Amino acid sequence: MDGQLRGLAQPPGAFTEAAVAALRAIDATGRDPIVLGFHPTARLNPYHSLLYQRAWPAGIAALPIVREETIAELAELARLGYRTVLHLHWLNLVLGDARSPKEAHRDRLAFLDRLDRYRDAGGQLVWTVHNILPHGTRFEAEEAQLSADVVDRCDVVHTMAAGTPEFVAPWFRIPTAKILQSPHPSYIGAYEDRISREQARHELGIWPDEVVHILLGAIRPYKGLTQLFDAWDVVDADPVPRRLVIAGGPTDEPGVAEMLERAALHRSVLLHATQVEPADVQIYMRAADVAILPHLRGLNSGALMLALTFGLPVVVPAGGGIAEVADERFARSFTVDDHDSLVAALRGADDLLTPEARAAALATAAERAPAIVSERFAEGLRVRLDADRADGTGRAPRPGRSRARATAGARPAEGRSAV
Repeated sequence: MDGQLRGLAQPPGAFTEAAVAALRAIDATGRDPIVLGFHPTARLNPYHSLLYQRAWPAGIAALPIVREETIAELAELARLGYRTVLHLHWLNLVLGDARSPKEAHRDRLAFLDRLDRYRDAGGQLVWTVHNILPHGTRFEAEEAQLSADVVDRCDVVHTMAAGTPEFVAPWFRIPTAKILQSPHPSYIGAYEDRISREQARHELGIWPDEVVHILLGAIRPYKGLTQLFDAWDVVDADPVPRRLVIAGGPTDEPGVAEMLERAALHRSVLLHATQVEPADVQIYMRAADVAILPHLRGLNSGALMLALTFGLPVVVPAGGGIAEVADERFARSFTVDDHDSLVAALRGADDLLTPEARAAALATAAERAPAIVSERFAEGLRVRLDADRADGTGRAPRPGRSRARATAGARPAEGRSAV
């Protein structure tokens, strides 16, 4: 996913007020307090609450920075001598309003100037690499350069997939010394889970004997729905009764309207082209037998972790960060842009309709339970930040703009996956 913050409110001074209160609360525990401002915020995905749920015991107060301008308040706290961290997540909003490469270049430099002013005040910088590049980017060269520029300024780069440095290498580089690797948490405890399979299918109008494949989340071109529909037309002719459920809010990106029309007209596709409310997630997941991630390019996937949380076997692209989590006990993989491979994976998933496969999926989710991941992430981050402070560096040296490196527009060497 990408960051979503437009339309949310955070009055001037509200972040500072919350930060001062948080500093007092953590100081009372005896730990050297750190204020961590994370930006941007996700309104519906509980990812942030899961990642930071064990931050406070580590002496880190994680607080949302809703609007980019509020970074100035975090900088002022740093200037006053408080320990602060700016934790960046998705970068898609930085160049999101640009209408030309020139405007994208301008917006990139403006954002970097804001980061430099924050770092000059004494703050430390962390970035979580969620995607190779933002989904649907129009200015790939500028996006790649932005990623390179942010990495140059970071004290710590958080990667969730172990192979992230390799996967992003065609676009930008991540020095090994900056990496803190910690996986994407599962969603255990984040969503309601009370409904039975029978009731969920009744709610959606699905017959008990149908094998149900679910694709839940925003409907966007990178999800590979066109390729999925082509493969689905083949498996839909099998004697096995099947249903494809697609649920999520569509964007206005090119090609999405055609995807929606094709889904609406298909006899075995159930389309709910609206944002799924958190309380309704359980209905779709409990009605399903298999989750499909037909992504054309992806590095990490909350949809994958959601499926495993509900014990669903999965169909995923081979190679890349998503495949790191996949296990043949509960997953079948396909080669991107290979029609026959996707058809075979959809059919092969029938072998996973077993209690053993569901148990293996649940076990993988348990290994990545939010409490476990959050504690390790928070303590690992704390160690890295304290080490930087102890050795006198305090933060990464400020790079000159000419030092930032990116291989924008480059493509992986033959045989190397960038999924």
